[in-house]
Amino acid sequence: MKKVLSGAITALLLLTGCGDNTSQKQPYLMGQKSTTPYAAQIKQHSEKIETAKIEAEAQKEIALINKERDIEVQKLISSTDVAKAGINKEVAIEEAAVKKNAIEKEHEYGINVLWLIGGALGLLFIFLFYYTGKNRKERLKKHEDELMTKLRLQEQEMKMKMAEKMLDSITSGKLSPEQETRLIEALEQTTTKLIEHKK
Repeated sequence: MKKVLSGAITALLLLTGCGDNTSQKQPYLMGQKSTTPYAAQIKQHSEKIETAKIEAEAQKEIALINKERDIEVQKLISSTDVAKAGINKEVAIEEAAVKKNAIEKEHEYGINVLWLIGGALGLLFIFLFYYTGKNRKERLKKHEDELMTKLRLQEQEMKMKMAEKMLDSITSGKLSPEQETRLIEALEQTTTKLIEHKK
């Protein structure tokens, strides 16, 4: 500020001129001659100095105002940054909560899917076990019936062959009457059994 004030005073002195105090008509720098008295020049010079002081004070006030304005702007920027950081933090917390919720839902969905798959496999296993067991019983019964039928047929065939041999023996005439009687009784029993089986 002192440099500004000193520069202003120097400029005023150059404009007003630096003549001898004893001379009333000292030429100015521009080649003009003074027509004002010395007291008027002093007064004018003092006014210019005051004006320079006022301007310097005004510049000082403007500088202070600008400085305060810059400080306030910096404060606003800082508070804005703090608010922005707070908002960003809240947004980050909300995003983390949303992600956590999504992960939990996905995990729960996966567990439900596993339960459904397990239940379906269990039902399928039970169905296959029951179906194969039932089919196995049916197959065993069918096989048993076939075996019984085959055995009966074989038994009947054997009895028929025995009956034929008995008839051949009776008709051959080589047996005694007692043997023929026994063979006829055995033949009657065999024939009766064959008839019962056919029924």
